Amino acid sequence: MFNARTDTLKLNQTAMFAKIRAGLPVERQHTQNLLECKDDMLYAWDSEECCLLAVNWRLAALEGFEAVKYQNLIPSVPQSFQVERVVASSEGSLIALAGARGVTVLELPRRWGKDGLFMEGKEKITCRAFNLDSLLFSNNPHLELRQLRWHPFSPTDSHLLVLLSDNTIRVYDNSTLRHVWKVGPVPMKSDNNLNSSLPTALLLGEFAVDFDIAPAVAPKDDAVLNSSTTINNNITTKDALNHSRNLSKAFNEIVAGNQKNAQNSERIEWPIIVLRENGNIYVLMAGLDSHKPRLQGPLTITPQSNDNYGLESCAILVIPSLPPTLVIAEANGTLHHALFLEAEEADESFNEVDASLIIHPSEYTIHVLETVLLELGLPKDDPKSKTYNCPIHLKRDYINEMRYFAYHNAGLHAITINFISELQRFVESDVDSDISPLSIASNAEYIVCTKIDASERINAVLGFVLLQMPSGVVLLLGSGEVISLKLIIDPKILVETVKIKEETDKSLPKLEAKSELDRMLEPSFVDHIKSMLKRDVTQPILSVDKTSTPNPQECYELLTQAIEVLRTQYLKRHELVRAEITKRVNTIKLRKEQQEHEIADLEKERENIRETAHRLAERFEEISDQQEIITKKCQHLVRQAHTRLPTNPIADKEFAQEVERINKETKALTNSMQKARDTINKQTYHISKYNQTAKKKTFHLPERQEKNIKEILMQIAAEVDSQIRDVKHINQQLGV
Repeated sequence: MFNARTDTLKLNQTAMFAKIRAGLPVERQHTQNLLECKDDMLYAWDSEECCLLAVNWRLAALEGFEAVKYQNLIPSVPQSFQVERVVASSEGSLIALAGARGVTVLELPRRWGKDGLFMEGKEKITCRAFNLDSLLFSNNPHLELRQLRWHPFSPTDSHLLVLLSDNTIRVYDNSTLRHVWKVGPVPMKSDNNLNSSLPTALLLGEFAVDFDIAPAVAPKDDAVLNSSTTINNNITTKDALNHSRNLSKAFNEIVAGNQKNAQNSERIEWPIIVLRENGNIYVLMAGLDSHKPRLQGPLTITPQSNDNYGLESCAILVIPSLPPTLVIAEANGTLHHALFLEAEEADESFNEVDASLIIHPSEYTIHVLETVLLELGLPKDDPKSKTYNCPIHLKRDYINEMRYFAYHNAGLHAITINFISELQRFVESDVDSDISPLSIASNAEYIVCTKIDASERINAVLGFVLLQMPSGVVLLLGSGEVISLKLIIDPKILVETVKIKEETDKSLPKLEAKSELDRMLEPSFVDHIKSMLKRDVTQPILSVDKTSTPNPQECYELLTQAIEVLRTQYLKRHELVRAEITKRVNTIKLRKEQQEHEIADLEKERENIRETAHRLAERFEEISDQQEIITKKCQHLVRQAHTRLPTNPIADKEFAQEVERINKETKALTNSMQKARDTINKQTYHISKYNQTAKKKTFHLPERQEKNIKEILMQIAAEVDSQIRDVKHINQQLGV
């Protein structure tokens, strides 16, 4: 029933997801997130039994899901709302179960045992849980939850921020309400409007739809911020990045000093970036204990756009790069990638409708670098057909900060922001450099497509989670199917591997020089063909709801779309490749004919060179013989000339006398040396004989005799050494 290629972990065959399929919520027409993963634990919400299922997925991947059983975590309090989100805290000690009409916080039990399961693998565990402000939702029937996030820097891992439809962010510490922060005007009912049930702010698009938390900054009154030179709305991106680089170094010093001072560390603020439906972005400067945070906005967005970069904004994501990168999503599939920069001067903004809402001057600006358009479903043949819109949900990749995911009713996209790495390199460098790499376009890959036709039938994503070590993704679809895919941690690794291989090949000594044909055909023909075959669009995994059968019109649309993709992305490119190959073959044939003529000419030249070399070799032998004859004649002449030189008889006589004298001394020394040798042999004989007799009988000489003998032996040894040296000296003089 299920495709093994789209389920690498074989989760569809597990009892845990069989139970999830049996208890899927009735309302499955919009995107939810009923899955969560923290370290090695995979969580899934069972809507039928209202409990959280947990399994150690790493252990199950090694030993099999049949050997590792899932556990039922049952909340101690019931939920009066439909759970649509499962969000774990930063440390994984708490899990928030959220829906449009309520929030429940579940405390996870302790883990122990050899497999690291909850309470040593107990099948059903009742966990302590508490509902947050249940009376608030019951007393306000129009109040809905928009977004919730755990504060990433909570010292107790228990601070939860909840955005409600009344434009407030409520801060909870466990079950205690700490703060209520206003981020917009209070929605008011309009009696004159036909849609009187809708608040005026909602009709004007002034309600907040999403928020995210940016990296911490120093407080406003800090000296370094007051003295820092920042950017305004009219300067270039390079100046803004230079400011961010200087500001980051200064802030690092502040954080290092604040770590030594507890009072200063409490004054650190986090910019909470709030997105409204009309595209306006506000910043709420707040710490964990801020009673009156500063709301700033709407922020200036550059370059300016007529639609304010989205009239149907639905999600925002902060990527903690330097400076932070913002991702703004619209319901039509448009994504804006922008930089969150500090402004040179505080920008005064217009007053809100609510007089009680104080808007502070904006200290930040937003610079949009690029816009990416996602395909929500397969493209239609008719360009005039109505495009499909749905809310977009964004999720960061915590392993690769350059990548994030967008999941929605039509499937899953993976987007890689390529300028973040170059941006980081530019910020960390001490010298000014070119920022042209910021123009590198991002990559958007359509991984899973769940909408293949123009009908109203939706196979929405009900759960999306990222796995780590090994990296992968898991999707739960409205049809009950689970898709689990392996994921490359960093796509740059593949590129770097190819570059390393190319550098290694270049560094290795080449046996032959590159041919002229290779130089003519550069760049590589294979790379050229690959670039021609590269498709403009990605082909996602198609997953449809198997419980319903598409009608003939929908099947025809899918077939037409497949034929169109085959024609434009495959057949047309293959025809171009065939023409290119034919052209290359003709070029190679012409080059081959030319080389054959050149080879024939080279063969003739080689024969001529061989004949010339043979003649030169014979000539060389003749010259060598003549040179040898001349050398012998010269040696004979030198000997004759030496014998005919005049001699000195007196010198010869003196030399002969000296030789005779040395000969006599040599003979005398030889006799002396022979006598010494005989003496030594005699003494050696006596000593050996004495040693033999000494073994039988021990004699002790008087001290005086022993002393005399030692002196005599030393004297004889000295004489022998002297005679040996004299003999060697004489031999050297005689040249013996």
